[in-house]
Amino acid sequence: MMELSDWLLIGGGTFAGIINTISGSGTLFSLGVMALMDIPLVTANIATRPGVFFQNITGIYVLRKYRQFTKNDIKLWPIVYTGIGAMLGAVCAGIVSGHFFNLIASAVMLLLLLQYLLPLKFLNFTTPLSDKSKHTFHYALFFAAGFYGGFIQIGIGILILTILFRYLAMPYASANAYKLIIITIYTLPTTLYFALTDKILWKPALLLALGQIIGAYLAAVFISVKTNARSWAKWITVLMIVITLLKIWAF
Repeated sequence: MMELSDWLLIGGGTFAGIINTISGSGTLFSLGVMALMDIPLVTANIATRPGVFFQNITGIYVLRKYRQFTKNDIKLWPIVYTGIGAMLGAVCAGIVSGHFFNLIASAVMLLLLLQYLLPLKFLNFTTPLSDKSKHTFHYALFFAAGFYGGFIQIGIGILILTILFRYLAMPYASANAYKLIIITIYTLPTTLYFALTDKILWKPALLLALGQIIGAYLAAVFISVKTNARSWAKWITVLMIVITLLKIWAF
């Protein structure tokens, strides 16, 4: 018999899959639902990883089906540097204290809230900032993004999307699809690490994963036929940030 909490996890996962596939920050919905269920944020952060993996596999499949990207869009070196950073970040996520993680996660949520309400120039998806040449700065960006994603996951989609579009000058549609590929590849070893070290709370993780697969499929189909898919998600995400912060610090 499915309990209300189970349906909440599936629903939160569905929203997470939708938002993550469209742009990023969907993990806020997964963390928010688990926070409402009194699951510690540091534990919830790890429980989101299986869902992120399966959600991105689904999104890639549908976007590929609708020809939103080609094999030529895939480059190896960003995946390598992101993967190395992600493994280091995952190790840190497994040993950090709950209170310290709450402080970091809250700071990230406040920055994301600021970005949604007062968009920062460097996260503007209008004009790329540089050409397609590779240099040390780009390697460092992907390594840092990987570390961040392995550690906390919140907003990693937006961060990688920004790097691909603004600094590598990839077209937005290709960058969004390639973002899913990068996150999928580094999420596999980090999830295995968390599983082997017995840090994943499996029941909520699997229910979230089910919802995220559904959400990713719906979102990938939607953005394949619509050009304004990001606009409607803004205020839902803002609301979720506020609810999660209130739950962490006020209740």
